Amino acid sequence: MQVRVKTKHLRARLENLAVILVETIYPENIGAAARACANFGVPNLILVRPRDLHPEKMKAMATRSGLPLLKRMRICDDLITALEDFHYVVGTTARLGRQRKVYETVREIAPRIVDLSQNNRVAILFGNEKWGLTNEDLYHCHTVITIPTTEAASLNVAQAVVIVLYEIFCASAEVEISKPRLATLRELEIMYEIIRETLKSIDYIPHENEILWMTTVRRFLSRLDLTAQEVRVIQGFCRQLLWALQKSSPQTSVQSKN
Repeated sequence: MQVRVKTKHLRARLENLAVILVETIYPENIGAAARACANFGVPNLILVRPRDLHPEKMKAMATRSGLPLLKRMRICDDLITALEDFHYVVGTTARLGRQRKVYETVREIAPRIVDLSQNNRVAILFGNEKWGLTNEDLYHCHTVITIPTTEAASLNVAQAVVIVLYEIFCASAEVEISKPRLATLRELEIMYEIIRETLKSIDYIPHENEILWMTTVRRFLSRLDLTAQEVRVIQGFCRQLLWALQKSSPQTSVQSKN
């Protein structure tokens, strides 16, 4: 006999979601993104180094529904400042390759974003109209997603915002459990730095391409959805290992004898 268990489905906590546009070129796309956020109930729009903030062009595309978002949107000079209080960062890309390391489509990740939004602030990054997000931008993302299209297709950044928010909105009825609060980007950056220092001390990082190597490490750990407590455990382990390595090094031993 089959037993059906009734589960309680979750809705995304939209106030914990934010759309971040990096180095947007055209103000019309900022307005269109604001309209998309309004349509799907996402109240947070952040711009990083926008090239043009022509007010009338933004307002024309935002329409009446998006105007409140334009009034309260944040503008940051650098990506780290924009991201520092977020617990989970999702990058988007249309370019796939060895360094892009894309593992999920937007539809696959949407239920997890809904799940994480219950107790975490989630940022979704979109690059500019010409080259999208750079490898340096993606370096700070927990995961990178893509929107499947035909080879001939080319999505406008505002269209990409609509598709991603639509999938998250539709996935709200499919998620059943919530996750605990994750570590913030600030906490993660401290952890990654001590991991890098530890790996360098044991000569485990290839000297010719340290950034690519650390990107692989970061993406691996990002898939674990680390909490603040787990980050502190990793930091403590690395500090203890560094202390043990310094204590046992020949140079330290010679100095101690003198």
